[in-house]
Amino acid sequence: MKKRFGVLRILATILKILGIVVAAFAVLGGLGTLIVSFAGGDLLSAFGVDASSGFFVGLISSFGIVIVGILYAVLLYGYGELLLLLLSMEDNTFKTVKLLEDVIKDDQA
Repeated sequence: MKKRFGVLRILATILKILGIVVAAFAVLGGLGTLIVSFAGGDLLSAFGVDASSGFFVGLISSFGIVIVGILYAVLLYGYGELLLLLLSMEDNTFKTVKLLEDVIKDDQA
């Protein structure tokens, strides 16, 4: 039988891939912020942060970037899985209706 709702299946796959990409960029962004904080407070002082507290601000920022990015990635991946779950439920319901229709036809014959 031909699979129905092809666009939703593609969208679910795109959301799952996007979730993985966002997670990778979140980790890379956190590492980049951490490396910049090790470089010294001079770069972060351009953003208005005191030069002596640049390392701690960079450390906290890097953890924040990773946590928020991973949370967003999990939500994107979860939405993709939710679409696949709903499509699977629809497919099973469709198969059940077809089976019940065949049973009713056999009983009437």
